Amino acid sequence: MSNKEKMKELLERFKNGEVDENEMMKSLTVREQMPQRPYFRMTRSKAVALYGVRRDPIVLYRQQWLRLSKAFSGGKNCAFNRFFFNEEKKKKVVKEDKSSEVDEVLGEEQMEELK
Repeated sequence: MSNKEKMKELLERFKNGEVDENEMMKSLTVREQMPQRPYFRMTRSKAVALYGVRRDPIVLYRQQWLRLSKAFSGGKNCAFNRFFFNEEKKKKVVKEDKSSEVDEVLGEEQMEELK
């Protein structure tokens, strides 16, 4: 049964008195359907909006889209694939980053005191 048919049936039931106003409002839920394919549009402020990925559009200016596209270019060695699909290197980088952060925050003298 399509949404249109369900709406007609609900209106008929409301006209006949089978459903009161509150029940009718509860059963009416209008949901925006995501498009099958994401698409772009130009906004008034000359930014580019991407629709169809999530409920709200993703809006970036031209230069930001160009920088983002560079992250996806490069095949298997692109930044996107390195970040999401190379878990071993990702874990090593996280461990190295934590130790370097501690060094930067504490300083050499304070690190020696801790030892």
